[in-house]
Amino acid sequence: MTVIESLRKNASFLATGFGSLVLVLVVLRLSQGEPVFQPQSDLGVLIGAVLITAFLVFKDMRESKGKKNP
Repeated sequence: MTVIESLRKNASFLATGFGSLVLVLVVLRLSQGEPVFQPQSDLGVLIGAVLITAFLVFKDMRESKGKKNP
């Protein structure tokens, strides 16, 4: 399995999870009167999203190692 195939396979899961996270952050920040964009916090969220995506791709590639595509 390639990286692109893995991203396609997990696209809906990743989009739903990260979309929900962004929505919750925006709602919480607005309800508390904080600025919606906070560079330091948002950088941490972005790094977390990249790490989760990399983990899923790594896991898929490792699981498919040795298996031939039909």
